[in-house]
Amino acid sequence: MKCVVFIACLACFSSFFSTKASAHLPAAPIPLKGEIPPPQGPKSPSTSLIEAYQNATSVDLVFNCDLGVLTIEVVDQTGETVYLKKLNAVANGTLSIDTCGWASGEYILMITDGQGGYLEGSFLTD
Repeated sequence: MKCVVFIACLACFSSFFSTKASAHLPAAPIPLKGEIPPPQGPKSPSTSLIEAYQNATSVDLVFNCDLGVLTIEVVDQTGETVYLKKLNAVANGTLSIDTCGWASGEYILMITDGQGGYLEGSFLTD
């Protein structure tokens, strides 16, 4: 009996952890075009300053270095701003944009640094 309970508990825990881990894995990278120069000169060619991923219910940004104040904006197909946020981007920082309830269609993600630097990418929602 103890063996059956132990196996059942083990199955529950492994199911919980595999579900939690897969919920945080990036589903699809969003390619970003443009350039935001790093504060201390040219970046290493092998390092992206900002990475963007689309998951089932969010768009997630990862900041790989300190970039200062950035404006994050998402516009829909009609040019209407559906998300706007200013933040201080720090190394290893993240931002998750909740896309639940957004209409199906194409959206443009725009990231600007206020000094002429920008990154832009598009993604679709269902």
